Amino acid sequence: MVKLLFELHTPRHGIHATARLEGGEFVVQAGSQSRGTWAGKGTGHTSYSKLLAELVTTGVLSSQNGRCLFTENYAFKSPSAAAAVVNGRPANGTIEWKLQATGQTYKEWEAENLNQEG
Repeated sequence: MVKLLFELHTPRHGIHATARLEGGEFVVQAGSQSRGTWAGKGTGHTSYSKLLAELVTTGVLSSQNGRCLFTENYAFKSPSAAAAVVNGRPANGTIEWKLQATGQTYKEWEAENLNQEG
């Protein structure tokens, strides 16, 4: 089975990240970029802001020129968790992650696949 590649672009901050679905988890690929600090106003003590800080502390994210790079693949529980950490702010990952091949959002892809299974 071919593992689909999703990508997230945030041109304003020069961020590009890729991820794959693996075993029910959303795995951001090594070499993907993220913001180095949390920027979501009023959300600085959320679980996602704490996760971003933890990934920097543990070296999963390495600071590079004002951004961070994933030094290894990292599995998130959801596309939104991955998008929030990558963007350094709350994010709806189901619309921010898009299939690299088609540009279809994760939400559109998921609905299409659920319809095919049903």
